Amino acid sequence: MAYSTESNALISLLEQVAMPRRILLCVSGSIAAYKALDLASLLTKLGVKVAVVMSESALKFITPLSFEAITHTKVLHQGSEDWSMHTEPRQKVDSSDEPTLACNHIAYAQWAELCILAPATASSIAKLAHGIADTLLIQTLLATNAPIICAPAMNTQMLRATPTAANLTALAAQGVQIVAPKCARLACGTTGDGALADMSQIIFAMLKASKQDGFWQDREVCITGGGSSAMLDPVRAITNHSSGLQASALAIALYSLGARVSLISSNFPTPLPSEISTLEVRTNSDYKLALLDIAQQARDKHKDTDSRVILFMAAALADFAPKQSATSKIKKSQTTQLHITLESTQDILASLDSSDFVKVGFKAEDSLEAGLANARAMLLPIARGGKDCEIVCLNTLESNPFGAAHNRFILLNRQNLDSSAMTHLPHSSKLALSYEIARFVQESLVAK
Repeated sequence: MAYSTESNALISLLEQVAMPRRILLCVSGSIAAYKALDLASLLTKLGVKVAVVMSESALKFITPLSFEAITHTKVLHQGSEDWSMHTEPRQKVDSSDEPTLACNHIAYAQWAELCILAPATASSIAKLAHGIADTLLIQTLLATNAPIICAPAMNTQMLRATPTAANLTALAAQGVQIVAPKCARLACGTTGDGALADMSQIIFAMLKASKQDGFWQDREVCITGGGSSAMLDPVRAITNHSSGLQASALAIALYSLGARVSLISSNFPTPLPSEISTLEVRTNSDYKLALLDIAQQARDKHKDTDSRVILFMAAALADFAPKQSATSKIKKSQTTQLHITLESTQDILASLDSSDFVKVGFKAEDSLEAGLANARAMLLPIARGGKDCEIVCLNTLESNPFGAAHNRFILLNRQNLDSSAMTHLPHSSKLALSYEIARFVQESLVAK
């Protein structure tokens, strides 16, 4: 099966990231049922074992054989349910991760580590919300202890109907994670909310269902990414090669851990969870104004508690800028040589108040020797010439060029400021490294 550009980006991003091993895909009777084939295919490409349950209505849109050809596992539906064999779940799942011995709703429900109801019709949502177990699909979902993700797909008016809205609210209150549908042209010929969410949003919901951590739950996090530009004229700029990929990976990881994430960047190279707040910026001044606004919002929101935002300063900001920039485009025909006078820019990370931010700095250096000294300096207080960072993430460009899909880091915190102790993260995908960075930050702040 050919994969879309978005799917290929997801596959690359999720490389080396632990995922739920056994997913039960529950397909109800929507015209969007064919999209569940893409989801099953993407999951298997990610190394996940997938089993499928289909409602009788779903069988009208797509055949079980289509799923069986992708998942290599028997599809459970009314006509295939089998009670003739032993149904107790195995104590240990074997290396093949096949569903338990019998093809029935109890066996499949107990096998699953995560259940995804996609597409979810208004009928299946209502029955699940109220425990009406008159279909095999709902019986299976009621019989599982695994987390459930629900991705609705239906006509706009059906989605907005008061009973449907109430049922979705009830499911959310019961712990079911709802993946909001998107606005698109629907099968009925109208355009509006109700189309099945993009595959990326369902994958991000899977990560959140399996990665949530109490430390990060609802914690305010801000991430900067990409590279800033110092304008020479309205057309040209001095900039750098920062892709924004590491910042996007950090945003996805921290979102899935439960944080409330804002991403300020000049580049957004990957799909992102729709709940992440994003702001596109260009200049150093843009970044600083956005950060000051984030700090003010946090102070207003958390007046009686610690309002500090955990800031991951991954952006590559310009250290120098033209002393003067032209107000109109510099014409090549008007000059054969262009002389530019540069001046140092303000160090934005150092300028931010530590009463507003817990600072996690990022340092990219040519060599390790110079990098370690400069990274340790970032941990020093402002009064001692530092940037008052709590943690610094150091990488060297000799083996980790800008834009690469993989990276490696050395992590330092204030606890090891005066020692040779540090944490080395091996070469890995940027999302896998992001989870390790988040863990290091958590351990450092808890220890402090």
